[in-house]
This record gives sequence, C-alpha cells and structure tokens, in this order.
Amino acid sequence: MTIAKFIYDSAFRNMDLYYATCFLTHDPVVFFEFKGKKYLILDVLEYERGRRSAKVDKVINASAYVNNSEIRKGNIKDILQITNLIFKSLKIKTLEVPINFPLSLAKSLEQAGYKLTIGNSLFYPEREIKNKDEKRAITITQRNTFKLIGVVEQILAASKIKKNRIYYKGNIVTSEFLKEQIQMLAIKLGCDLSEGIVVACGNQGTDPHELGTGNIKPHQSVVVDIFPRSQKTFFYGDATRTFCKGNPSPQLVKQYNTVKTAQMKAIKSIRAGINSRKIHESIINYFETRGYKTGKINGYEQGFFHGTGHGVGLQIHESPPYIGSKDCILKEGHVVSVEPGLYYRGVGGVRIEDLVYVTKTGCEVLGHYAKKLRIL
Repeated sequence: MTIAKFIYDSAFRNMDLYYATCFLTHDPVVFFEFKGKKYLILDVLEYERGRRSAKVDKVINASAYVNNSEIRKGNIKDILQITNLIFKSLKIKTLEVPINFPLSLAKSLEQAGYKLTIGNSLFYPEREIKNKDEKRAITITQRNTFKLIGVVEQILAASKIKKNRIYYKGNIVTSEFLKEQIQMLAIKLGCDLSEGIVVACGNQGTDPHELGTGNIKPHQSVVVDIFPRSQKTFFYGDATRTFCKGNPSPQLVKQYNTVKTAQMKAIKSIRAGINSRKIHESIINYFETRGYKTGKINGYEQGFFHGTGHGVGLQIHESPPYIGSKDCILKEGHVVSVEPGLYYRGVGGVRIEDLVYVTKTGCEVLGHYAKKLRIL
C-alpha cells in the first residue's frame, strides 16, 4: 500500500498534528504516517528538540539532504523538495491530507504526480473518543473554567446598585472590566483565552456569539460563556452561566427556569448508543410546550436557534460528537457540551452550559458550578 497520511502545518494551528506528534512548532513542518510508523522532517532549528520530545518513530534531519543532486540549486532549503525525495525512496504515491490542506500545496503535489485524498473532519478519528488521561485533562480545564466564571459572580455579589448602574469599589461595572478580571485569573491558572470571552448583558446576550461591551445593567440577564484552553495540555473547557444582579423580571425568571430544566432533561437523556438528534428535538419540543417559539420576531431571530451541544477536546468545536439537527450516535468516551438557550429581545438571553462524558448507561458531568440566576 503506497498511501501515507500527510500534514504540512504548525502544531499550534493544527491539533491533528499535535495529537499525532505531541510536538509544538510555530512554523510549518512535514509530518507523515506510513505503514504504521510516524515521521517528522525537521530543519536544523527544530531537529534536536524534535529528537528529544516528539512522539514519533523517526525524526529526519532535512539538512542531511541539502547537497543532494536532485535538489534544485538556489532552493536547497525547500523542505518540500526533500519530502519528495523521501517519498520516492519509500514509494509513496498517494497522500491522505486534512480537509483544510492548502490548495496551492495540493496543486503542486498533484503536478509532481501524487494522488491526494481528503481525510475525515478529524484527521485522526480516534480523537473523538477520550481516554482517561484526556478526560482528566478536560476536567481540570473545566474546573478552571468555573473558577473564571466565579470571578463574575463574586464581583457582582460584592457590587452595589445605584440607579441604573452597578458599582464595584466605586467604579461602574462593565463587560470590559469583568473580562479583564477573568483574564488576570486565567493567566494564574495557566489558561489561554485568546478566542474570546462572552460577558453579554441584556439584548446583547440575545446574540449567542456577541462577546459583550459596555455597562452591565442591574435587573438584566448577563450571559457569561468562557472557553479556555490549558497551556499545559492544550485541552479546552467550555461552560456558560447566566446571572442577574438585582431583581429579574418574572419573564426572565420563567425563561431561566425553563432553560435550566431543559438542560437537566438533556443531560439525563445522554448515554452511549442514543441518536443525539432526538435529544435536540426533545428540547425544541419542550420549549414550545412552555410557550417559547423560535423564529423571526421584529426582524430578529429569537427563541432557540442553535444546537444543544458540540464536541470538545483539543479544539473548542470538535465534530463528532454533536447534539443538533443532524443524526449523531453518541459513543462511550465522547465529551460533549450541553447548552440549550432561549433568546428574546426585551427579556434577555439565557444559556446554561456544562460538559459531559458519555458512558454506557448515562453521562458524567465534568466539573460543577451552581446554577442560579439572581445575585443579591
């Protein structure tokens, strides 16, 4: 068989590459897997470090090829030329590449005579089943996620309401201030939050991907969604809580309790072998029986208009698994978020999210944090 898995990328960007090698580089490197063995081709800058720490069968020193007569003059540092020589020596003719493989490189390889096939959305499908070490890594990050959410609750609890403002130690509480406090603790916990933090108040919270800006107002919902990545293990956590400093309206209280009950129903339904689409549909039906319709209202999409959950691991969104409108059979070892939400302008957004580990008979919630709306 002449097919080889092939990646040319940086492991900081490509989590399949990191998964396969446990070796980090900022610049692109060549990785291939052939006949059950893994190879890295590294230049002199990375070679020794790769030999020491990369979890591969062989690290090839690119500099050993620079005097080869088949390397075009003036391009002796072109590592892809060196890769071509190595592939020829191993009689590799077909390459399986990731779905995000660069088009220009793909065309160059095809012109050189290689046949390319596209791999799965997870280039290493075994990534979707988390082993005990990976589960532990996600759990640790998730516990830190809840510590970061706790920063918001603690500040709001220690704050005072004056007219239409919330004050903490004499200063108006804003989304920017809360995110700054979250960031400072994240650094201490060894968490990276470069993909953003959601602290969205009132109508801002009715857009699930709105990060939030400006004043946090009393008596309104505040959606806090934090998804840090561990700087040690590179595994993500992901959790959401919704708070209200002051007195929430009766409509907001009902909306919150409905989402909370829906999430509990979803978690209780999760087990290996179930089609997650049925869980998602049951949440939609439950919301509708409670009077919460989904659709455009006054020009805005409102109600419940996103999936119930997504896979989490070395990427914040890993697919599979997912809990949504498409079929997906949950398997033992999946880690998936459970995050139903309701969004209505004038009332606010409500979302509650946890991560669960799927088992044969149910699921295990990874990390715990109280679910309460009102903060006095």
